Amino acid sequence: METNKIYQGDCLKIMKKFADKSVDLVLTDPPYNAKNIGPNQRKYEGQAMQVSTGEYKKFCKNWINSALRIAKRIVFTPGIANVCYYPQPDWIACWHKPAAASFNRFRGFNAWEPIMLYGRIAKGKKLGQDYILCNTLNFTKGPEREHPCPKPLELMKFLIDKFSNEGETILDPFAGSGTTLVASKQMGRDYIGIELVKKYCKIAEDRLRQEILL
Repeated sequence: METNKIYQGDCLKIMKKFADKSVDLVLTDPPYNAKNIGPNQRKYEGQAMQVSTGEYKKFCKNWINSALRIAKRIVFTPGIANVCYYPQPDWIACWHKPAAASFNRFRGFNAWEPIMLYGRIAKGKKLGQDYILCNTLNFTKGPEREHPCPKPLELMKFLIDKFSNEGETILDPFAGSGTTLVASKQMGRDYIGIELVKKYCKIAEDRLRQEILL
């Protein structure tokens, strides 16, 4: 597949075109089977996943199996409620986000998220602590504000640094507003993005074009 490009479409179909172990790192934030997210219940456009638990488990199995075939390493945020829907990872790291305002199911605030890790650390790298402190983007002002749940750029840059080396290829099969792609570009990696919704593809492309001006 051509690098430094965003493909609009269903990642389960597009990933079938990838050769085995042709990607160095899959870094992504897959859908959580929710129509909205966060304290303001911001809604997804065009891709709100509201299916039965059984169907969602099948979706999780299908995309992770595709990723395991094509990638040397996989790093993703599954959502706390969904960790048991995936095959056992090689490790789970903790992303601590103390300023988060989202509620959990036990009448408290959700101040952390698991990060599932498959494969091995990049050559010459060291994770250090598996506790990662990085606050969320509750007041995002860039183009990514049009997406309900953009991940922090600094978090993605940290993970890219630890799980890939310069010049390697990173795939985000659920590219959303393009944070992983922007981080990859800033870190000197090639990127491939896949996103189902046309509006989010445009947001990601706009952000990547802005990088040229920096």
